[in-house]
Amino acid sequence: MLKNQRQQEIIHLLKQNDGFVSVKVLCDRLYASESSIRRDLTAMEKKGIISKTYGGAELIKNFANVIDFSKRFRQNTEEKKAIAKKAKTLIKDGSVIFLDQSSTSYYLAGELMNNATLTVITNNIEILSLLSDSAMTVIASGGILSRNNRNCLLGIDAQHIFENTNADAVFFSTKSLSDDGIISDCVREEVLIRNSMLKHASKKVFLCDSGKFGTQSPYTQTTLQDIDILVSEQETAGQYASLFPNLTIL
Repeated sequence: MLKNQRQQEIIHLLKQNDGFVSVKVLCDRLYASESSIRRDLTAMEKKGIISKTYGGAELIKNFANVIDFSKRFRQNTEEKKAIAKKAKTLIKDGSVIFLDQSSTSYYLAGELMNNATLTVITNNIEILSLLSDSAMTVIASGGILSRNNRNCLLGIDAQHIFENTNADAVFFSTKSLSDDGIISDCVREEVLIRNSMLKHASKKVFLCDSGKFGTQSPYTQTTLQDIDILVSEQETAGQYASLFPNLTIL
């Protein structure tokens, strides 16, 4: 069983067992060694999905802790790069696109560096810095520097540019995607900025690595019902196809 598939199974077993399961049970049910399970639990704890306890793991039901961009940037890098390469294929020359403050959008921006025909509008300071070496048109949202995520611009000034631009597409990511398709995040002010992006983009593309499947954060962003395309690195994203038949999954 691949690592990401095993982590999804761990989440499933935690939910089946009221949020707690022992390492021994995980080893027996997943036919994995104790060392492999403990490595998975360590990785999942770093993502904020579970909390390791004596002899087992506990599911964090309120997936609410804010992780600094510099740390998020280094988490699940291969998954984010795979997602970025897929998402790149959705962008036509000459497009105007919104990129949000997520680290996955940062990786997508890196894939677009050589396309001088694009116009990118973002509230992500790290993306602005990255694209300063490109020939494309790059527009900063302006706004107030977030206290939670120092890479991110927020507030009325930041919303203004998104409210007054009609983009071809928005590419965004959040912290959580529940089993029933609710997309949520842990910072309300960031949710409000993305709402403006979603409202004024013709195509809505959600970038989501499989580690976020089956999790929930405090503030609802939207649902898969209102999204055009879900891009993930794992085929397990297909689990949402039956619930949302109009959703394209890459």
